[in-house]
Amino acid sequence: MNRLTLVRWELRGALRSAWFLTTAALFLAGGIALVAFGTNSAVLGSRGFGRALAATAHLAMIVVPLMSLIPSAASISRDRELGNMSYLLAQPLTRSTVYFSRWGGLTGALLLSVAISFGSIGVVSSLRGIDSGLVLGLLGLTALLATAFVSLGLLVSAACKTASRSSAVALASWLVLVALGSLGAMTTMVRWGLPEIVLETWLLVNPVEAYRLAVFVALGTDGQTLGPVAVAATRSWGSWTLPLCVLSLTTWIGVAGALGFARFRSSDF
Repeated sequence: MNRLTLVRWELRGALRSAWFLTTAALFLAGGIALVAFGTNSAVLGSRGFGRALAATAHLAMIVVPLMSLIPSAASISRDRELGNMSYLLAQPLTRSTVYFSRWGGLTGALLLSVAISFGSIGVVSSLRGIDSGLVLGLLGLTALLATAFVSLGLLVSAACKTASRSSAVALASWLVLVALGSLGAMTTMVRWGLPEIVLETWLLVNPVEAYRLAVFVALGTDGQTLGPVAVAATRSWGSWTLPLCVLSLTTWIGVAGALGFARFRSSDF
């Protein structure tokens, strides 16, 4: 048994999951519907299509993190409960092989789903004569978001001893990161009298908000689409907004992945 075999096994398991298939289908249907009907609005052309893609990004902000977190958060803790992990580690495999094979399989399944969804959206856009470069940009950013939450989910899974606990922690993390978005952070800042730099820092620390800002810059949409906080942040950071947001997402991938592996390596199965 080698790393590639483990990656394929994890990939097949993720693709057969009812949760994964359901959320992926909902995201695909929702994205196509938003683009197909959004471009029929009064605002036509690339600007109208940009707004439709921004609406698709809002859908991705909710669905993709949840679609990534739930299966990855249960991956290690479930096998720990069933005794499969101790059996697997008894084989001539290093812990790094086991951990990163799971990461690779889960990430592959999520990226496949995202690629199919945005590939379908790209077909709709090409039929309407719209530049597919916008779709490709959004695809790349969404792939980073999905990968970041797979890393976070595996960190949670490695830290929790039961699948029920890891799922609860993953759901709570999703609620915090999504619910405490720009509006929630702005409300808290005003209520507590916090300086503006606190809100701007939270927008970068929160991967959901970093994705949101990156989409704002990539699509070139107006403030009515993504709100006043995104506008204020882009004015403050200027041309550095997109690189900072991408850096935030890649940092989440690297840091959460490293912390998850460190916890997995030190765990007693």
